[in-house]
Amino acid sequence: MSVTQRQESRCTSLTVDSEILNSLFQAKLAELRDLAIEHDIPKTGNVEQLRAKLIGKLVLSHIDLSDSGIKSMQNNDLTEVLGIFGIKKSGSKKSKMQRLWLHLNEDPKKLNVSNIGEMTREELHAYCVSLDLPRSGTKNVLMGRVAGVLSSEEKGWGKVKKSLRTGKKEATPNNIAAPTNEPAPAIDDAAEEVVMVVEEPEPIIPSPITLDEGGSESLVKLESRRAELTSHLREFLLIGKEQDEEDISAFIEDLGRLGFGIQHAVVRDRILDELQQMIALKHQEDSARSTLPGSWREKQALRHLEDVRPKLLDDLDIILEKRGGDIAAARVDFEKSALELKLDLELAAISGRVHGLFDLQVSLRASESEMDPVTSRRQRALEMLYRGTRDSSKEAIEQLNKVEVQIEAFERVVETIVRRSEGAFGPTEHALLIRFLERRGWDANQTEVRPRLLAAAGILAAEMGYLDVADIPSLPTTISLDNEKVSEVLESMREVLTEMGRTPPTVESAIEDKEEHSDARVKAKLDAADALLRKLNHSD
Repeated sequence: MSVTQRQESRCTSLTVDSEILNSLFQAKLAELRDLAIEHDIPKTGNVEQLRAKLIGKLVLSHIDLSDSGIKSMQNNDLTEVLGIFGIKKSGSKKSKMQRLWLHLNEDPKKLNVSNIGEMTREELHAYCVSLDLPRSGTKNVLMGRVAGVLSSEEKGWGKVKKSLRTGKKEATPNNIAAPTNEPAPAIDDAAEEVVMVVEEPEPIIPSPITLDEGGSESLVKLESRRAELTSHLREFLLIGKEQDEEDISAFIEDLGRLGFGIQHAVVRDRILDELQQMIALKHQEDSARSTLPGSWREKQALRHLEDVRPKLLDDLDIILEKRGGDIAAARVDFEKSALELKLDLELAAISGRVHGLFDLQVSLRASESEMDPVTSRRQRALEMLYRGTRDSSKEAIEQLNKVEVQIEAFERVVETIVRRSEGAFGPTEHALLIRFLERRGWDANQTEVRPRLLAAAGILAAEMGYLDVADIPSLPTTISLDNEKVSEVLESMREVLTEMGRTPPTVESAIEDKEEHSDARVKAKLDAADALLRKLNHSD
């Protein structure tokens, strides 16, 4: 069966009065109001709203167009009903349900992304119920969900096709007829669109991979990682192309490598839904940052933000140092810090500024490292190499300089060793690294050089992803003094004891005390051994 035949057989399930439908599409506002009064229908609303009410009452009276009725419709029925109302018919079943509900119940001039910020949480919750969206979360979260639907369905509802209002017939390859003097009714155009038009694909939605029984579990895990997902979405919107299907697909594949269950269609759809909501929220934030406060609450929230800004930036520095290159986790921590400082993140003006601060600091840090991760990790390794070398010997400094000059070769040696050991960097790998460097003519086993080389090597291995940060060898913290400095310290201590009226101990007395304690310990051990032997003999 061809596509056209399948569409034709599907259309026979709905029987409509084409004459009434045609007259409704071409009627003026006054005529529609008269019809509404005649059939006991509220005459309020614009032309499209009145027309939708009349079509529901006079043409589709046998169809349940309530909230529950729309949600219970089959996908094919939704397509036909949308075609009869003269609005966009393509998309997923959920988007069709949402579009039909909006067309029947709302006015696009009054309900759009730009004005939902004025709604209360209860109003947004009600919209989430009607649009079949998740209902949990803060006002800001609910607003983002509703905004996502309105953004994706923009211009798809609230206004019928122009050809239906004028009665003109659209030219299509399968719709060529012989000339006739009789005007073609507009309903024919609507019917032929249902029959002939193949549904167009949704924009920027990559095709799902699979749908299996593990999808529900992956969806639950996705909800538990919502904060992390939100952070990744914000990172994507900084540099990604929100209308580029390939860019979005690449982003979703990266989420899969991070453990999100993108192999399930329900998970991919939820991620795309969250992306649409984040796009709408970002637009609101960008707009709010450039305008004056719109309410007393917003004014007070902005004032509080300025008061805590220094503390917020201090926390951000600590978070970025702690998280290193994990920007997503750092953003989640930063948002928690903002909430602890009592910042009202439900307001787009506040959340936009808070995340703007984060993005700015991350960009500055990236600029400091010249956006080159190789240069950045080598610089950190060299900082460790030279840390606390003010009193180091000339010979040690010469060896450290040699490492700096040949840092690229040193990095290759470290990577080779750690890769062969499958990510381990313990005493065996330490000895192998030092022995290899010595064979290349480096005096790497010096007391002042060896620990610095190992610490620098650990940083390189960790930055390249082979080693955990906790496993990086640390520099020794003990203070080493030469014999002359030790003697000076002892003399100073003797002088202090003499001034206090106490006799400083001599080396000989210290040795005698040590020997006495040693003899006592040996005697105690021998007595214990004798007692054990007596017990064994007694048991025999």
